[in-house]
Order: sequence, then C-alpha cells, then structure tokens
Amino acid sequence: MTKTATTAIDELKQAEQGTSLWTESFYRFKKNKMAVLSIFYLLIQALMAIFAPMLTSYSYEATDLMLGAVAPSSEHWFGTDELGRDIFTRTLYGARISLAIGLLAVVVSLVIGIIYGAVSGYFGGKVDYYMQRFLEILYAIPFMILVIILLTMFGHNIFMLFIALGAIQWLTMARIVRGQVISLKEMEFVEAARCMGVGRLMIIMRHMIPNILGPVIVYTTLAIPALILEEAFLSFLGLGVQEPMSSWGTLISDGVEIMEEHPWALVFPSLTLMLTLLALNFLGDGLRDALDPKVSQH
Repeated sequence: MTKTATTAIDELKQAEQGTSLWTESFYRFKKNKMAVLSIFYLLIQALMAIFAPMLTSYSYEATDLMLGAVAPSSEHWFGTDELGRDIFTRTLYGARISLAIGLLAVVVSLVIGIIYGAVSGYFGGKVDYYMQRFLEILYAIPFMILVIILLTMFGHNIFMLFIALGAIQWLTMARIVRGQVISLKEMEFVEAARCMGVGRLMIIMRHMIPNILGPVIVYTTLAIPALILEEAFLSFLGLGVQEPMSSWGTLISDGVEIMEEHPWALVFPSLTLMLTLLALNFLGDGLRDALDPKVSQH
C-alpha cells in the first residue's frame, strides 16, 4: 500500500470518528486573531492587577502635596495627580476593582438569570406567564435609577455595588436562557429523560443548563464590559468606589476635573478602560462566531 493511500485511510478514519462541538468551536476560535489577542491582553491586565505591589514602589493612597501634579516621566510613567499620587499605581489598583466588579456582578446575574429563565421556560403555562410579567415590570424601571436607589438605601460599600449591578443585569440573561430552554424541552433527549422518570429539577440541571452554555458564555463576555461601564458611570457620579480606593471610573472622574491643566490624569485611565472594553467585545464576538457555526460560515 502506498504512502498516499495510507494517508487517505487515516484521514477517512479521523473523519468517521468526528470531533465534538467544543473541539470544532475551539478551532474556529483560534482562527480569530483579534479574539486570541484579546485573551492575551486581558490575561496580562489581570496579572498586572494581581501583582500590582510588585510592579510599582508607590502606594495607591500615599499623597505628596509637595510634588503635586507632574507630567509622565521615568519615575511616574502615567504622571501624578494634584495630590501627588502616582496615576500608574492607581490605575493598576483600579483594575482590581473594575475587573472584580465586572466578574463578580456577572456571576450574580448568571446565578439568578439561569435559574429564573430555566424554570420559566421549562414549566411554561401560568408559571411562565407570571414570571415573564414580573420581568416586564422590572424592565419598565430605569435600571440605573434602581441601582442608585439600592446604593443610597444600603450604603456605598463595594459589596453592595457587586450585588446591585448583578441584580439588574440578570433580566436579559433570564430571557436568553428561557428562549433556549423552550427550544430544547421538546427534543428527543429530554423526552427520553422524562420517560425514564427523571424529575423536572434534575432535567433542568443535568440536561437543559449544560446545553445552553454556548449562548450564556457569549452573553457573559459581552455583559462584563457593560458592567464595567456602569460601575465607571456610578463612580463618576460619586456613588461607586469611595476614596482612598480607586477604580477606572473614579480616576476618570478625577481626571475630568483637571484635564485642562493636567490632561494625562484623564488620558491614561480612559485609554486603559477603552482597551479593556475593546478586548472584551472582541472576545465576545470571537466566542459568538466560534460557538455558532451558522455565523462563522457567512
């Protein structure tokens, strides 16, 4: 048998064995260079935030009124603000807050949204009707006003900010999950589980939720930048992170006040926030294309 024939047989065997959906999605994702670069950028950003004390010799809260605001230099890469605080250091520590708020708030929205949407979609009937009417009532309330009310009532602490943002973001997640569950609940594998006597809760947990992870993952990567922007907006209004802690929102808010005399105080935190949001959006687009073969073919 020739080498060419052997190679053809090997390829035929591999084709017969096939590949899983997740393996194919991974190969499609690797072809998206911007999405792959975005992962590396976000990893570097996260590592810099985690190991911030090793990357700078300055404290994020230490002030030097004698120094004041100075332009970027070899000693202060991003310059300093009017209180003499190193902006590069405060940007690194600000990444901890902004990224943590994005990740933890989206976890809150995932837990609430997946459970709520799965139950609503699977049970249907009156249960679905009343659960969806409740969602519509919440949608009618301006979400940012509701977050401001929650923060005003329960205090401006960082943990309340996580809960408040996550408790609003779950509404869209619930609707996405509901739609996916409705399309899956009449499929053969679900019917087989019912015939075997599997309970409703077990069907939701073991059969429904694992099969809707694709859209959930995509939405999660697109929700994180929205949450980071919402935190930045709240901090800009003075309702987010409180001094001496800093987030990208508080740094931008401080920079706006002195942008005419000291533009670097606004430029560097804004640029960092912009690049992170772009990376998250590129990652979300890449995952959407990878997990949806129909999209990747166009």
